[in-house]
Amino acid sequence: MISAMRQIARLLSGFFLILMFVISAAFSYFNSTPVIIKFANWQLPPVPVSVWIIGAFVTGGMLGLLLGLGIFRNLKSRSEIRRLRRLLDQAEQEVQQLRRTSIKDLRK
Repeated sequence: MISAMRQIARLLSGFFLILMFVISAAFSYFNSTPVIIKFANWQLPPVPVSVWIIGAFVTGGMLGLLLGLGIFRNLKSRSEIRRLRRLLDQAEQEVQQLRRTSIKDLRK
């Protein structure tokens, strides 16, 4: 049962991938007008508009995969660990200071 479901999922994924390739090829064929991107004094050579649009989709997909894999979450966790370690160090220093003060109070 599970094997059959996996085969169906693979077939659907393959079909979707082929469909996206065909749509992208048709889109590229019909949108081959070159576009020049200018920003301030910076200018890129003429590239078909379909390249820019497909490139934007690919870039978005890659960013989505990165976010989905939790890479940025891992970076956030590391910064949280550093922050908590600093808090722990401060708390340990405060405990040591309180112990020293209480020992001095007992000696009086």
